[in-house]
Amino acid sequence: MKTLLFPHRFQKLGWCIFAIGMLVGIYIVAVDFNSTCLLNNVAIISIVSGGILATCSCEKVEDEMVRQIRLNSLLVALYVSYAILILLSLFVYDLGFLTVMMYNMFTILLVFMAVFRYKMWRTKKGVEDEQ
Repeated sequence: MKTLLFPHRFQKLGWCIFAIGMLVGIYIVAVDFNSTCLLNNVAIISIVSGGILATCSCEKVEDEMVRQIRLNSLLVALYVSYAILILLSLFVYDLGFLTVMMYNMFTILLVFMAVFRYKMWRTKKGVEDEQ
């Protein structure tokens, strides 16, 4: 079956790019919220491209179980992201909603990364406990 995943070697590169983007993003939010457009673009592009490379790269062993975990994690991320968006759209208005939308563009990716890595860790831990 044809897969649309990147080769495994892109995973480490993706994590490095993602980490750089997160650090720049945290700097923008914590220190200099009115930073330059260039710095905003670096943060956004790094978080998105690094996150996609990190999460959409094959695992060392890419089997049916990993594919199932990947699909379930993506569905959980989708549900959580839109649940958060619906709740916040009921309570946040005006320019605050623009900020909500800005952060929400990363929600699916971040939740997917967290859920997928957690489920992979639990699966690996379960296999090690059986041995």
